[in-house]
Amino acid sequence: MFKKLTALFLCLIMVFSLAACQGKTETESKSGVDSGEQAVEPKKEAIRLATTTSVNDSGLLGYLLPYFKEDTGYDVEVASAGTGIAIGYAKSGDADVLLVHSKAQEEDFIAEGFSSTERLSFMYNFFVICGPSDDPADIAEAENAAEAFRKIAAAGSAFVSRGDNSGTHDKEKNIWESAGTTPDKTAEWYVSVGSGMGDTLNKANELKAYVITDKATYLSMKQSLPNIQILKADADDMKNTYSLLGVNPDAAAFEGTGAAINSDGANAFIEWMHSGEAVDLISDYGISAYGEQLFYVIEK
Repeated sequence: MFKKLTALFLCLIMVFSLAACQGKTETESKSGVDSGEQAVEPKKEAIRLATTTSVNDSGLLGYLLPYFKEDTGYDVEVASAGTGIAIGYAKSGDADVLLVHSKAQEEDFIAEGFSSTERLSFMYNFFVICGPSDDPADIAEAENAAEAFRKIAAAGSAFVSRGDNSGTHDKEKNIWESAGTTPDKTAEWYVSVGSGMGDTLNKANELKAYVITDKATYLSMKQSLPNIQILKADADDMKNTYSLLGVNPDAAAFEGTGAAINSDGANAFIEWMHSGEAVDLISDYGISAYGEQLFYVIEK
C-alpha cells in the first residue's frame, strides 16, 4: 500500500511540474521572449553635434543635454570649436548636426548642398565689449560697438581678437568694417589668439585689454577675470543669433567617402530644441547663477 501511495505522489508531482513548464512556455511565447531572455531595446546611435565654443563654454549645453537624453534616449557627442571649424567637421562627414552663429558661413554651407534643413535660427544672446576698469579708450559712453572700436583703434589700446574664423571673430570683423577702420595686424596693440572664447578672455585679462565676447561666456568665467569687466553692452549692432542645421547624408561631397550621417538623431535633436520644454529651459538658464537671462528664444 505504501509503495502505491508513493508512486501516486510522484506522478502527481510530475504532472504539476509539466503544467507549470507549459504555462511558462506559453507566457513567454505570447510575450515574444524566449526562455531565459529579456527584451532589450536597441541602443540608439549617438548624435555628433558640432557647435561653437560660446554655447559650450557658457554651460548651456551641459545644462540642456541631460534633459534631452532623458526625453529621447540619445547620447550627444559634442565637438566644440569656432564656427568655421565646426562647419568643417560637418563638411567632412564628422558631424550630424550643427549649432553655430555665423549667418554668412551658414548660408554658404546650405548653398554648397551640405544642409538637410533650412537655416533654423532659434535663439540669440548679445555680444559685449569688455576691458580694463579705467577704460583708457573711453568706450563706455560710445553710442554703439562700431564707435567703441574706432575709439580703441585711435587710442592704440590693447585689443585681443579670437582670430579663429569663428562666429565671434566674424562679428568682430564686421564691426571693424562698420567702424571704417582695419586694425594693423602687426601693431603691438592688436593681439590675435587663434583660439576659443575662453582662451581669448584669459589673454585679455592677462593684458588688461579690450575684447569682444558673448555675454554668457564672460559671466560664466567672470570670477577668474578680475582685470576686465563689461564696458559696452546692449547696443543694436551686438546681437548674436544661433542657428541649427542638419547635415545632408546625400551631399555630393560625401559620395564614395563612407560618411555615415545619423539623420534620425539630428532630426530628433532639432525637434527637441524647438520643443516647449527646451524653450523654457533656455529661457531660465543663467537666472539662478547670474541673476539674469543669458539666452533668448526667437518667437515664431
